[in-house]
Amino acid sequence: MNTDHPIPAIAWAQAQLAQYGRIGSTRIMKVPDLAAPIAGVAGTVVAAPLLTFRDAGTVIALYSQELAGTVAKFASTEIRVQFSGDEDLISNGSGGDFAAILALCGPNVNWYPITRRVARGDNWAISWRNQSASTATPQCLFGFIRDSDLPALQKQYASQGR
Repeated sequence: MNTDHPIPAIAWAQAQLAQYGRIGSTRIMKVPDLAAPIAGVAGTVVAAPLLTFRDAGTVIALYSQELAGTVAKFASTEIRVQFSGDEDLISNGSGGDFAAILALCGPNVNWYPITRRVARGDNWAISWRNQSASTATPQCLFGFIRDSDLPALQKQYASQGR
């Protein structure tokens, strides 16, 4: 659990997520679907439509998978997440880069913990790279806690004797 987080209820929600699975967030933000599967040509890069946050809040998790659901497709389908501005979640030290869904999210739970504040109107750019000879249909969602949901979350946190 991230005990350094300035809002203990957010850290608690992330701990709930880590311990029990897909709970803790109060909203799920879905990256818009691609118009078509990614072509089965190794190295093909496709950008998803921008994800625009309508509310201020905190992103606490990234969920991602390739809809074929096999470990091989998780290993050959890569994701890049660029936050508003030019900051990337994944970097090679010189700039933004891709990571295989398998490496980032694992083969079973398909999520990666993240703590990232967003403002209303922030846009995140998600890009995909297919490294296999078959088409890929990736999906990405973010566990999100809106600022307006914090009072209820903090009340729930307090009721746990925290």
